[in-house]
Amino acid sequence: MCTANICRSPVAERMIERGFAQRSVPVSVASAGFLEDGREPDSVMATMAAPLGIDTAGHKSRLVSPELVRSSDLVITMERRHARELIVGAPDVGHRVHTLRGLVAAASNSTLPPPPSGALEQWLKLLTEQRSPSDLMGDNAPDNIEDPHGRSKRHYRKCLEQLEPVCADLVLLLTRG
Repeated sequence: MCTANICRSPVAERMIERGFAQRSVPVSVASAGFLEDGREPDSVMATMAAPLGIDTAGHKSRLVSPELVRSSDLVITMERRHARELIVGAPDVGHRVHTLRGLVAAASNSTLPPPPSGALEQWLKLLTEQRSPSDLMGDNAPDNIEDPHGRSKRHYRKCLEQLEPVCADLVLLLTRG
């Protein structure tokens, strides 16, 4: 999840898909945003992600809904504000909503072992119990991945440099159990 589903989340989607495919783990990965359906990917991001083997061709932005959140096993966001908005819209499944960097950091700092196969829901509930109410507050947080859209190439590069390792860490975390 990101703001428009044209920049960060499509790239993260493809990175995560690739990571699971490399481990022969069949999963469905999809991205969405808050603004509108049917937009093409950000052309600067698409160009800069291509050398990393990330192809966003064919992607069209998709609008998130509470039903989409409820039907997902895990929802990862690029920023805390995205997570807060999703949790407000679907509080019954708030344990499934995490920032990408926040989830990886929380799992790394937790005493919980990685989720065993088929037990993601329970693992997320246990991990969320360790989340402080203030963990999703504030907008300038270390677990946010800033939106580079419309900014300089330096911002796109920084975004990709943040996304690549954390997406790999997420796949590793979810396939160790």
